[in-house]
Amino acid sequence: MKSEKSHSQSSRPSSDKPHFTGCVELIPPIPTFIEFVTARRLWGIPIRQLEFFALGSNPESDGKKTSPTDMLVLVFQTRVAFLFGWRLEQMLDPLMQGRVKRVHAEKFLGTLMIGEPWVSEIVIVPRFTTIPL
Repeated sequence: MKSEKSHSQSSRPSSDKPHFTGCVELIPPIPTFIEFVTARRLWGIPIRQLEFFALGSNPESDGKKTSPTDMLVLVFQTRVAFLFGWRLEQMLDPLMQGRVKRVHAEKFLGTLMIGEPWVSEIVIVPRFTTIPL
């Protein structure tokens, strides 16, 4: 039988913070998909398909100040996602911990917080396609 207190706690909207309700601590659900949002499309790829990633310099930047300096390649079982931007190394820990739910490409600098990664372009291709680099 639920007490009045436990009933009111369970009807609250879930938050991103762990919460304690008696004998069991509940944590937010881990996302099952990573969403990649571009101006034209939303892609959803199961996180469990992520096989490896590689972070490096954007081969297309050629030292131009306006070109993204970083390229993060995410290799999934069925797709390869190329993320271009700045400070993408800051995505690695959350990515490895399964905490990345959505990556949004923002072509123009808007409300970017200093010290946060900025993804300016996302390219997703089938896994076994020739990749022009």
